[in-house]
Amino acid sequence: MNLEKVVKALKSNKVFLISAHTNLEGDAICSELSFARLLQKMGKKTFIVNTDKIPELYNFLPGVKSVSKFNGILPEYQVFCALDCADRERLGKISDFIERDKGIINIDHHKSNVNFGDINWVMPYTSSVCEMIYYLFKKTHTRIDKTSALLLYVGILTDTGSFKYSNTSPETHKIVAELLGKGLSAFRIYQQIYEANPLDEMKILSDIISSFETDKKKKIAWVEIKADTLQKLCSRIDIADNVFDFLRSIKGVEVTIIFKEINSRETKVNFRSRGKIDVSKFARIFGGGGHHNASGCNISKGLKDARQIVLKRLKRLV
Repeated sequence: MNLEKVVKALKSNKVFLISAHTNLEGDAICSELSFARLLQKMGKKTFIVNTDKIPELYNFLPGVKSVSKFNGILPEYQVFCALDCADRERLGKISDFIERDKGIINIDHHKSNVNFGDINWVMPYTSSVCEMIYYLFKKTHTRIDKTSALLLYVGILTDTGSFKYSNTSPETHKIVAELLGKGLSAFRIYQQIYEANPLDEMKILSDIISSFETDKKKKIAWVEIKADTLQKLCSRIDIADNVFDFLRSIKGVEVTIIFKEINSRETKVNFRSRGKIDVSKFARIFGGGGHHNASGCNISKGLKDARQIVLKRLKRLV
């Protein structure tokens, strides 16, 4: 099992550079912070550098100020650690600056992972990368203190949709029970993440949700978000969580989609499935990937063209 190879690499090296995918979310951020904390407890030096900045939503997390946004130069390191990335390109601009003579540890839970590291520890059936970092704490016999527990808990909480997605297993609940036993308040953490949205952003979000559309068979539901609207929503709200929670509640809908206009020539597309359709396979048609029930891709087309291309292909499957 490659967990042993990861542990060996951690013990035999001293300086680690940690990064995660673009468009950072809870599991990516919390796995970085908890992994760095583990390494520091082992006496190692760590750097966390990402292509994108951390969303304001997660500013309450301990250690978040130690995370740097990539500025074109990487610090000196011995091993590069990629977390929550199915392929190297998902790292963004940083991927072009990784030194070829340095080792790469790839820790991920996407079944579409292409094993791009020198050491690949991929567990597709875990809830999150934070669940994997929990196993790493246990394997290295490193104590999980309250701060580490908070980071691991938030990563698992957000990647399981508050434990309602199909990636939530009995083992996930056992882990969470142990983490909560470190003195965490599930209620307060939930409030900080899900119940602290600015009023003006919630009004914009309500307009987005109310504009949803469906196909004639009511099997596909989607929303479109223009680039100028995205700019207004960059501070706190997790668009995907809120929109998908609403769309998934529609009876009979099998696949839900968010089309985000990046600019006039690029559209980001996020998919969610109830289970019948493997949206990770569908996203790979357009160079994307992810999980069976949650995936995404970028399409080099404007919003209208991207929507037409995606829906035309998807209607054949549903």
